[in-house]
Amino acid sequence: MNKLHLLGRLMAADFLERVRRHSFLITLGFAVFAAVMFLPPNPSKYATLNLGGHRGIYNSAWVGALVALLTVIFLSLAGFYLVKNAIERDRRTGVGQILAATPMRGPAYLLGKLASNFAVLAAMVGVLAVAAGVMQVVRGEDPRIDPWALLSPFVCVTLPCMAVVAALAVCFEVAPGLQGSLGNLVYFILWNVGLSTTVMQPGAALDFMGGHVIFTQMQAACAQAFPTYAVGGPMTMGFNIKAKGVWDLQTFVWSGAVWTPPALAARAAWVAFAIGLTLAVAPLFDRFDPRTPGAAKAPGAARAARRARRLAAMPDPPPASAQAPAAPGALPRLEGTRGRMRLGGLVLAELRVMLNGTSRWWMLVALGLAIASLFVPLFVVRQFLAPFALVWPVLRWSPMGAREREHRTEALLFSTPRPIARLLVAQWLAGAAVALAAASGAIVRLAVTGEWTGLAALVVGVGFVPSLALALGTWAGTAKLFEVLFLMLWYAGPMNRIPPLDFVGATQPQAGSGPVVTFLLLTVSLLALAVAGRRRRLAR
Repeated sequence: MNKLHLLGRLMAADFLERVRRHSFLITLGFAVFAAVMFLPPNPSKYATLNLGGHRGIYNSAWVGALVALLTVIFLSLAGFYLVKNAIERDRRTGVGQILAATPMRGPAYLLGKLASNFAVLAAMVGVLAVAAGVMQVVRGEDPRIDPWALLSPFVCVTLPCMAVVAALAVCFEVAPGLQGSLGNLVYFILWNVGLSTTVMQPGAALDFMGGHVIFTQMQAACAQAFPTYAVGGPMTMGFNIKAKGVWDLQTFVWSGAVWTPPALAARAAWVAFAIGLTLAVAPLFDRFDPRTPGAAKAPGAARAARRARRLAAMPDPPPASAQAPAAPGALPRLEGTRGRMRLGGLVLAELRVMLNGTSRWWMLVALGLAIASLFVPLFVVRQFLAPFALVWPVLRWSPMGAREREHRTEALLFSTPRPIARLLVAQWLAGAAVALAAASGAIVRLAVTGEWTGLAALVVGVGFVPSLALALGTWAGTAKLFEVLFLMLWYAGPMNRIPPLDFVGATQPQAGSGPVVTFLLLTVSLLALAVAGRRRRLAR
């Protein structure tokens, strides 16, 4: 079997396995829903692409370009977390050790993972392209479908970006220290910074999104239709919600982008960059041999090694003859333990587990945010310090509800008395205590200044975050789902000032009490969902 054939078989098997997962279908459902929301009717409460009060008519060119660009923003984040588990799954299931015994080399294996990651993302892009065509017909402004005008932005803009995302997923799984939750957080920061940079990048060669070619030609067409609008004039892209009234944009006809050879070469360069990046990290790949010097270890391997060293240093237990005989079929009772543990002790135990491994610099940053909230101007506290305080412990919250399944301790912990009424409550209280400590400075400042609506929003947020982590962890059995959804919610709500998604109160007082009531109801619903998920696990 030649190497190309083996590579193709590996990619196909990996692709088929992943598109059958629930996570793929859930992400695809969100993507299709997003494609519907990308094309608001006119007039509407929000606009997704606004050229100084104008937009193109919903023909194939405008619909294809708009959905393709917004798909880059959505899938470059959600798609990364969707495909960033291929190598770890092979490591965990033992398939990697089998592949390591074959003649396949590390670079070929990583290229196969790159190809399968790209195939998964490309499949989602294809579904979104079809959804864009359907939405063009539904909106009815120009129902005639032009296949090239509709699909060319997805080919020239979206797919090269997905190739880079697929390569980054491989790199983060190979690079030491970036395989687990820390890597998820690092990628979110890079995505946030990189997206802001590339949108403002004037040069087409360094334009990751590919929007430079499209935006300049859109603006030229708008300036031709409306002389009062100049090329390079005001332009906003994203979900821009109008505080009062509705957006009633004037429309014009745009025939689509003209892709010159240099522009196409710039897009092809990103595909080559993805391949080169994957090959560049190949020396870091351990071929599933943990004995390799400098090899990337699986998430939690270092923590497990430290735990093993601590257990090895513990004194040996007394001989069996020194212990009281136990009844047949009963577990021996350990001397010095109580029959039952108080809730406070359980909460402290959960806090110790949650904060285990936390470094001093992490604590110093959290303390600095709390102290700074007492002295800086109030609008800085509301719009910046409070949101950052409630995102800083994200890696402390993310294992909530999923830790038992990840470390295979469910059978032990769920055999204790009242595993829902005590263990689940203790986990939530520990998470809420971390949130309360992180936001303590902002809470005190809002209380002192009498900002009661903002204070109520922040207090509700303190309860909402651990509730979200506990519910998602209980049902998903993994920390990744919370990390992805929470970071997206944090970025869209508090940081981008979207009141319905603001769980911190950054948009107070103009948002009113509506979001406070909404997130309070969501908190209660999420706690009920966590209880239902725990009952479901106990019934198995």
